[in-house]
Amino acid sequence: MQACREGGAALESALVTLDRELFAGLYRECRRAVRDAAAARDLVQDTFIKVWQRCATFHGESELRPWVRTILRHTMLDAFRRAEPQVSLDSHGASTEIEARIVELSAAQVAVPHDEAHAHQLAESFRRCWARFEQDCPAHAAVITWISEDGLDNVAVAQLLGRSPGATREYISQCRKKARVYLADWYELAFGAPQP
Repeated sequence: MQACREGGAALESALVTLDRELFAGLYRECRRAVRDAAAARDLVQDTFIKVWQRCATFHGESELRPWVRTILRHTMLDAFRRAEPQVSLDSHGASTEIEARIVELSAAQVAVPHDEAHAHQLAESFRRCWARFEQDCPAHAAVITWISEDGLDNVAVAQLLGRSPGATREYISQCRKKARVYLADWYELAFGAPQP
């Protein structure tokens, strides 16, 4: 919300963070409904555009993730309606095909034990990998935390480290490479393949 008020680079950074945190879950949800990988990616990207356009309407009374998921569902329903313009609407204003799709999407939103177990497994895997990374490479983990959680840019990190901008870029690159090694198990569990 603050980034939305500030606009510019703050908003861009917030949207990048939002994309990094929510894209995988939104994509999986959309992929189950759409059954087409390219279309699912496009719909998730359309969702992020709508989030950007509507960020001023989010007042924080609810959590951000459900708000974004609602925008995704509306984006998918709009796409279904555009894809089937020949479907006539009944007296209630919705076709049986669209109603069936809405029911299907709603059913997909109900958490099933497998989904909850997978989410718990992902969280535990990340905690375990990150704890090992922090223990073995505390300086590298601190830099990654400054960037990912505190939102510091290269200039701020350079000042904290007392290094030149070029040396800082190289050091951040080393930190990311080390983090990938420690988080490899989590990457594989989350995305199905180890990160390069």
